[in-house]
Amino acid sequence: MASYYYLVATLPMLRYDGALPFDTDSFLDICKNKVSNADYQTLSDALMGKSSSHLFLKKWQKFSLMVQNELNEQRSRKLGISSTKYRNEGEKEYRISEAVRHALSNENVLDAEISLLVLKWKFLDELSALHVFDLEGLLSYAIKLQLLQRKSLFTCEGGNAEFKRLFSNIQSEIEKI
Repeated sequence: MASYYYLVATLPMLRYDGALPFDTDSFLDICKNKVSNADYQTLSDALMGKSSSHLFLKKWQKFSLMVQNELNEQRSRKLGISSTKYRNEGEKEYRISEAVRHALSNENVLDAEISLLVLKWKFLDELSALHVFDLEGLLSYAIKLQLLQRKSLFTCEGGNAEFKRLFSNIQSEIEKI
């Protein structure tokens, strides 16, 4: 098992309530010549969401899938859709069900999304608790960086710009009718 003491020591610490120090592409550039080719590929696959045989990633992907399945089921139930394709037949965890229920009950969509990001962040903390200077620590760092990157998109300016873009598209469609 490779250790990446120097690389990890040079990376800025990530905090959920902190700023995004750089994007995931920059992170991969930093890692390119400092980790083995196999580990680089694993990091790259993790950020692309590819399924992996790596134990850490399998646990992360299982958790992430459980969150998504629970979201699908609870959203469909909330909308009164009883199709079996939205039913969560997979493994369930109480904390996921409760976190999703709490998020969906929130009137503010942004707060709901942030609460789900926090759930994922905390799971990564648990998963990487004893891993700092190894590949698992780097995988946790990469995925947390991806979560921060997503969170950084939640700005008033960006939201207003997207709203105006969507509204303009709707107006154009209506004018065509």
